[in-house]
Amino acid sequence: MIFIPRKTLLNTIRKKMLFYFLVTIFMISFVSIYTFHTSKRFTDQVDEMFISSIMLKEIGDTLSSVDQNLSNYLITKNSDSLNSYIKYSQMLEEKIKRINKYKQKDENSLILDNISNLSTVYVEEASKAVTAKRGRDIEGYILAYKNAKEHKEYINMYIEKLNIKQIQDNTEKYLPLKKNIKKVQISNMIMVIDIIILSVFIIFNITYKMTKPIILLSHSAEEISKGNFTTKEIIVTSDDEIKIMIEAFNKMKCNIQNYINELKDKSETEGKLMEQKVNNLKMQSLLDAAELKALQSQINPHFLFNTLNAGVQLAMMEGADSTSIFLENLSSLFRYNIQKLNNKVKLEQEINNSKAYCELLKVRFGDLIKFDYDIDESINNLELPPLIIQPLIENAYIHGLSDKENGGEIKVTTKREQKYGLIIVEDNGVGMEYYKVQKILKKSKQKSIYNDVSEGHTTGIGLINVIHRLQLFYSNYKVVDIFSEINKGTKITIKISLKDETNV
Repeated sequence: MIFIPRKTLLNTIRKKMLFYFLVTIFMISFVSIYTFHTSKRFTDQVDEMFISSIMLKEIGDTLSSVDQNLSNYLITKNSDSLNSYIKYSQMLEEKIKRINKYKQKDENSLILDNISNLSTVYVEEASKAVTAKRGRDIEGYILAYKNAKEHKEYINMYIEKLNIKQIQDNTEKYLPLKKNIKKVQISNMIMVIDIIILSVFIIFNITYKMTKPIILLSHSAEEISKGNFTTKEIIVTSDDEIKIMIEAFNKMKCNIQNYINELKDKSETEGKLMEQKVNNLKMQSLLDAAELKALQSQINPHFLFNTLNAGVQLAMMEGADSTSIFLENLSSLFRYNIQKLNNKVKLEQEINNSKAYCELLKVRFGDLIKFDYDIDESINNLELPPLIIQPLIENAYIHGLSDKENGGEIKVTTKREQKYGLIIVEDNGVGMEYYKVQKILKKSKQKSIYNDVSEGHTTGIGLINVIHRLQLFYSNYKVVDIFSEINKGTKITIKISLKDETNV
């Protein structure tokens, strides 16, 4: 016989559960079958005790029916009574044959023989009485009926005697039967209690063995979720799916720990690289600041010549007051462009500088170009790079309005919109195609801000340069938006977040 280890047989949870359930079902079935057979045996014994009494009672009742119908027929000669007599006579014979089958070799069997023989004689005498009645033999049927009646009395006497004897026998059998039944009940109760205890033990044993490693696993997982990877490995003695799951969890924890160590090493390396990158960005910031200061020191000689020429002509045609105002605006513009070398200015300063510039343009162009300002003073403290609005105004009248015979209008608007401050410079000039707008925005993202210096006029600072400096200052490539339509004009919007502007 080949021996198979228990661990091999019960190496899965499913097999364990099936094994324990089948054992429990087997024990319950055994107790049920045992109880059934015991009950059947006692029932059969009780049947044996009372079956003879029942059969004797049936014989007595049938005998009475035969005698009653026989008497009715002999008196009235009624055919129905005759038919009933014949039917009950046959039933009596069948019951006599039946009770003979249950006879046992004891003193009761002699009484049963007497009952059987007397019943046979009774039926014969009753038949003689019927025959005599049909033959109109009055004396014959009276005598036969009398003999039958006597046999009937003897039969009833023996039935009563046998019933008394059986009651005595059944009484003697009942006491040991009662003791046996009590013993069986006690044994059944003991087996039921044993099965309940064993089932509870099996359930607790299965539950404990299955839940203990799962509980340990949950505690370890909770510690890992808190960042503690130094928990002890879970050890399982079973050889099933739980062991496989625990071993996989232990491997996963070890792999995660190794991965975290690798991430820490990588983070330290990246930190050093980031520190170097920050230093490089600081260097680039210094270079950008140098570029801004270099740009601020530039001035277009052509503009200076035209402006001074206009001032000379004005001085010749008018008195000193107008010339004084003109030269004051020009001086303010020079001072702002040359002396403001710091990194940022207030929006209010930019607006004042642009207004001085517009006053100079009014002297040159008169009413040909109109200037309109719509200023929200609540954002005047907004900080931005210098030389932003003035170059946008200059770009508007040179590229948008200079080719229009009827001139046009340039409008400067500042306003608060939710968490943003908006600076809008718009004109109703010739406008631009869509591809040109996209080209300007794309070119503004290039590293060098000297790409369009030649496109500038008064300060040497063009539109692309303005956009690029705003992108550098706010670290945002979407700070400027340009909308333009041919023959309808151009609108440039600068959108600055107010979340860091505590003074606004």
